[in-house]
Amino acid sequence: MVIGRFPERIVVIGAGMAGLVCTLELMKQGYNVRILEANSQPGGRVYTMRDQFSDGLFCEMGAAFIGAHHFLTLSYAQQVGVQLINLPVPNRSLSYIDGRLIIDSPDEPALWPVSLTAEERILGYAGMFEKYLKPGLKATGNPFLPGWPTKQAVLLDSMTMEQYLKGQGASSGAIKLFEIGYMQMLGDGIRKVSALQRLLDLKMTSSESGTRTIVGGMDQLPKKLALTIGSNISYGCAVTHIEHSNKGVTVQYNNSGEIFTINCDRVVVAIPSTVLRTIHFSPPLSKEKNDVIQNQLTTSVTRTVVQSRTRFWNNLSSFTTINTDLKIGWLIDATFAQMSSGRGLICSYSSGESAREISRTGNINSAVSEIKQVLPELSSNYEGGMVFSWDHNPYSRGAYAWYKPKQMIRMLPKLSAAQGRIYFAGDNTSLFPGWIEGAISSALRTVNQIISSNNI
Repeated sequence: MVIGRFPERIVVIGAGMAGLVCTLELMKQGYNVRILEANSQPGGRVYTMRDQFSDGLFCEMGAAFIGAHHFLTLSYAQQVGVQLINLPVPNRSLSYIDGRLIIDSPDEPALWPVSLTAEERILGYAGMFEKYLKPGLKATGNPFLPGWPTKQAVLLDSMTMEQYLKGQGASSGAIKLFEIGYMQMLGDGIRKVSALQRLLDLKMTSSESGTRTIVGGMDQLPKKLALTIGSNISYGCAVTHIEHSNKGVTVQYNNSGEIFTINCDRVVVAIPSTVLRTIHFSPPLSKEKNDVIQNQLTTSVTRTVVQSRTRFWNNLSSFTTINTDLKIGWLIDATFAQMSSGRGLICSYSSGESAREISRTGNINSAVSEIKQVLPELSSNYEGGMVFSWDHNPYSRGAYAWYKPKQMIRMLPKLSAAQGRIYFAGDNTSLFPGWIEGAISSALRTVNQIISSNNI
């Protein structure tokens, strides 16, 4: 956008997916954009770890999958030319409950070691999902249509996911099954998270067939976007102060111990609320805005990755994931799409209190011990591993946003609203925190806010 003879200068803080897409689209509109990124590489929580493992193996520490209906993400993946591969769809699921590995398939429904009603035993897991969760998925409504949130959506936001399930008639045993694995990965689990957020998130993953990952690592997407943006990205720049008025914005940042300032017309803040709290604003943000930034919750996520001499699990019923009731949470074959001499990586995905407990000690032994409980053959194949906590990363301070009852609908409009010449992007300002799709949708919304403000 040209004001007089000169393009408007915009500083974007953060080169995660929201910041990268925002910059790219603003540059297309003729703005003069510069990104300040505190890390030494782009991507934010799209982070592929490579150097710690043998034979060129790698593991996703953050975003790992792209859903079949994540149309924005798929569009940008196509634009930059990354290659996608479908996740295998196993014909049975694996769970580890009460010390037993449980196999569940349409042909041989599991005998779940939990207390279920007679009807629930006949329904099986898939039938219980249909009975208890499908009505909730429908009741969330379409948040992209006028008139949302509907009364049903507001009602869902007023209760926890556990309360919703109880209201649908789910037994305590059925709720325990829903607690294990993916359903538990928002915040501190289904006993505390807003039913609306939990159900909206389930919609993002409801199509198992067609879920994909990027060949060579998810970080290929932000890296290729960053290449397109080029020298407009400055790395190692941690923003400390933002001074703003109705005439412009001054941004102060630290680079290798030196303090620099940059003047611009507008700023886009595309970093998590947890990190945004460390930036000093002058004058302060409005009380309403500051309150939601200070109080937005973030999910604790810890990943434990172990390297195995062989991929012994290839014999284990097409193992891609295993749900567990242990602190290690969700087990993933991190190398299903990677070639190697035979080695493989198993990644444990812990969230909530379990994640905090594992990261507090930083000791891998207890997590490895639990993985060996589930996969005993690891004992003779274990070659080492590492623990990675998003809570301890200074430029994320947690993994992704979550909401308690009555927070989501109230907080989201305030999180995404601009204040003067300051705009706010990031998956934490979207309906879908924790997803690349949420980050990109927030970036496009921010670009529209900037363009609209120039057209007033």
